[in-house]
Amino acid sequence: MSHPLVLPMLIQMALALLILFVMAPRRVSAIKKAGGPSALKKAGGFAASLNNMGDNFKNQFELPVIFYGLCLLFITIGEATPSIVSAAWVFVVLRVVHSVVQCTNNQIFPTRFGVFLVSSLALVYMLVMAILQAST
Repeated sequence: MSHPLVLPMLIQMALALLILFVMAPRRVSAIKKAGGPSALKKAGGFAASLNNMGDNFKNQFELPVIFYGLCLLFITIGEATPSIVSAAWVFVVLRVVHSVVQCTNNQIFPTRFGVFLVSSLALVYMLVMAILQAST
């Protein structure tokens, strides 16, 4: 049977790839439509919506890296309590919501900020639990 932290990790990984596979063809199309990379640059670059997607893709390699590390730590040496598994799911679900907001209307405050804050707190909880487990 699989560890309960594997599925949230896989969903977080799939989110990053989904953003990439949605963004990449749109960027290629924008470059072609503009007449090439230099023409696109002269025209002011990508549309704001594509820049938001690019920023969101970069975000998938920031806090989620800590998430992956904590999950792997709990899988290999820690005991993943139900509260830790719940925090992992909160993090992943809110990262999906964060991505949807950033890649659509990008309402930063209060929506995106609130979602980011709560997902970050779930990650902090996981880190504190890992520290407590390591100190016993």
